Amino acid sequence: MPHALTDSQVERFLHGRHVCVLTTIGASGMPVQTPVWYLYRDGRLYVRTNSLSAKVRNIRRDSRVSLCVQDEHPPYRGVTVTGRAEVLADEPAISAEMSRNYLGAIAGFFYMRLRTRAQIEGDPDTILVIVPNGKRGWDYRPQTPFVGRLWLAIKRVLPPWL
Repeated sequence: MPHALTDSQVERFLHGRHVCVLTTIGASGMPVQTPVWYLYRDGRLYVRTNSLSAKVRNIRRDSRVSLCVQDEHPPYRGVTVTGRAEVLADEPAISAEMSRNYLGAIAGFFYMRLRTRAQIEGDPDTILVIVPNGKRGWDYRPQTPFVGRLWLAIKRVLPPWL
């Protein structure tokens, strides 16, 4: 059983740089999951996306969403967020901060200002603002023995076949 994260640990984790999976509700009522970049500011999550995306269409129809934010390397830890989303016009400051957060200062600058972003995304951006109504964090690190954590750390730099 994973260790539960405290509220302050959840907040700290959400401020990190992770790809999260956003789940919206499709027209058929089935969940639709999409990996996305996000920013966590002032208790809200911000996601930049294409204004014509399925995510946007789904949220305009039903604002209920969930997100799963996790470390990609074992021993795993993460946070699940439930809430409601609102679709807003693009906010260039948030878009620029998100690009810098994930790509670094130089690549983030070029991503936002050169043709690269338009070539990648095509249509105008929009910002999804997610207001959480629940957050739950978990962490498998405390129950992983020291030898296991050491091996997992070494494994990150070794060739994948070892």
